[in-house]
Amino acid sequence: MPGRRGTAPTDLSLCRRCQLNEPTITVRTEPLCDACFCKYVATKVVKRMESFRVRHSEPGDERTLLLPLSFGAGSTTLLHLLSEHLKGQVEKTRRTGFKLHVLHIADGSRSTASPTVEALLEKVKQRYPEHSYSISRLSDVLALEDVRTLLGNDSKDDESNSLEGSDSNKFERLIASVGSATSRADFIQLLKLKLIVHFAKDNDCEAILWGDSTTKLAERTLAETAKGRGFALPYTIADGESPYGIQFYFPMRELLSKEIASFASVIHPPLDEMILRYEAKPAVSTKNTTIDDLMKQYFESVERDYPSIVANVVRTTGKLQAAPLSEIEKQCELCEMPLDG
Repeated sequence: MPGRRGTAPTDLSLCRRCQLNEPTITVRTEPLCDACFCKYVATKVVKRMESFRVRHSEPGDERTLLLPLSFGAGSTTLLHLLSEHLKGQVEKTRRTGFKLHVLHIADGSRSTASPTVEALLEKVKQRYPEHSYSISRLSDVLALEDVRTLLGNDSKDDESNSLEGSDSNKFERLIASVGSATSRADFIQLLKLKLIVHFAKDNDCEAILWGDSTTKLAERTLAETAKGRGFALPYTIADGESPYGIQFYFPMRELLSKEIASFASVIHPPLDEMILRYEAKPAVSTKNTTIDDLMKQYFESVERDYPSIVANVVRTTGKLQAAPLSEIEKQCELCEMPLDG
């Protein structure tokens, strides 16, 4: 009988994949060097962008995709990876499958020690000058017609309405009028989403690319369920068509938050330092802790010790079946989710 084909012995002191360099990080029990780790992360993201390959676009008529940039590790890393991906497309085919429009929504919630939005965006522009960039204030959402209708302020010239003053003051009073900390945070997120979607449609974007990790999607899964919106999960964390009338994609959905943070520190340390400063929010009292905060704390510990559980939450949720969007008759005016009955 022919002998079995032998395999090269594995040196456990070296990177599991290349067997050349010393490992610098352990990825789900697999020790990797910086080069193999970066390749691992980039491959995960590029695979999720199959719909936007060069062969699916017309020369000179590339599709525009909106990337909401929060300056957090997720969206900043996604911007870096897609920028490198586009460079690779140009080198191979001399054209790209899509172009990016980067949008930041300034909500004024950061500490005074944080860098200004303008300073951060300028740093990002210098590093990735090939994209289009825009800034919107969260209070701009009050100028949207559907939001004004929802709030009972149909006329922009109505001086007698309950939200007099500048848009910023109106917005602050509106948020302050919401009862609990969880409701306020939820309301802000819904308004921010409306503003992003409106911007995407106004600028002829075909889809929105979100920088949410596996961990972030798992947090959202349990948080939305706790808020009574578990029925909407198939619409809120799946790739493809959304009830908002524009496609949503989550290219980072197979990466844990800790993996993205490690990648950010390896690839762009100067930006990473600014990200950490920008993400540093004032301490929140127990009284003001939201459901989202609790889920974030929970999954931070789960991700550290049991990363497979985090991934399983998202995979299981991805198997949920939702009614086709074509069969939806009515939608909530605030969150745009289908109404039952």
